[in-house]
Amino acid sequence: MMYRAVSHRPSTASLRREVRLRRYRQLLLLSAKLTDPTDPLTKYTEQHFQEMYRLSKESFRELLSIIQGDLDRLDNRGRPLPAPYQLLLALHFYCTGSYQKEVGEQHGLEVSQPTVCRTIHRVSEALARRYGQFVVFPSTTQAPEIHERFYEVAQFPNVIGAIDCIHMRISNPGGTMAEQCRNSKGWYSINCQVVVGPNLCILTAIVRWGGSVPDWLIYDNSRLRRVLEQERSYNRAHSSTRRRARQAFGMIRHRFQCTARELRSNPKTSCAVILSCFALHNFVLQRQGPQEDAEAFYAPDDVPQDRFSGECDPEGESYRQHIIHEWFSSDAPEEVYQEERLGESRE
Repeated sequence: MMYRAVSHRPSTASLRREVRLRRYRQLLLLSAKLTDPTDPLTKYTEQHFQEMYRLSKESFRELLSIIQGDLDRLDNRGRPLPAPYQLLLALHFYCTGSYQKEVGEQHGLEVSQPTVCRTIHRVSEALARRYGQFVVFPSTTQAPEIHERFYEVAQFPNVIGAIDCIHMRISNPGGTMAEQCRNSKGWYSINCQVVVGPNLCILTAIVRWGGSVPDWLIYDNSRLRRVLEQERSYNRAHSSTRRRARQAFGMIRHRFQCTARELRSNPKTSCAVILSCFALHNFVLQRQGPQEDAEAFYAPDDVPQDRFSGECDPEGESYRQHIIHEWFSSDAPEEVYQEERLGESRE
């Protein structure tokens, strides 16, 4: 019996129909017109716009100018969304937490959910790269002002920032990351350590630890802890070193009682008396050596210290930081529990 081979390959006619259908779809896509990207700025009132995006129109334009270079495409392949629409999509998602497909529909865009997902990722990466531009930890010269502003809150002295941790819920990441992100409540999260200033502005944040990591461990492995410990070590050493001067003052006042009392001579003579006592102090030390218990002669400040209100010397501050880094930095390893890190540090 003879059998005729049957080909399962599509016929030429069906291939032509498929090609014509694809071209027709491409023609429809190219003929579609996107709404003017600036339309939401004119479509909504200032109040409505701010309710939707949490930004004023002026702030939106400023933010767009900062990240637009990361959002613009050099070519029009795939008809990319204009940068303003990309930022609007991301902001709407941030503000509402709506499903990504609904975000696209909200703006009248015929875009797929993967496109919205990629847009949110692109905008988030652009903003995260500029994290340090928006979140800045105060310098030592700014500390006194922050101390005062925190003191006004509840009369708590010498506070540089309020620190706490918050669990941000995420979906199950799966794999080995699942247990790292499962917190004590049983759901999945990122445990974020945040330091907040007196005006509720974020001063620094760590967003890289899974929900299973306790708050104390995040702080223990943070750069913030090392910096504060270095500052404390520097301040203790600085105070102990300065204490030698107060001990010398105490010795002088003990040996030469006139310096501990009111000098009743004219200023010129008083200056000569003081210089004479200083010279005699050195003369005694060189001939007789220091007294045994120098600490007993410590002379505390008897005049309130004026707070420096002038401009900071950048060179002096730079040298101070150099000393802290070179002489008071911790020898402990920079990061512990490397396997539990979820991403790059954004302190």
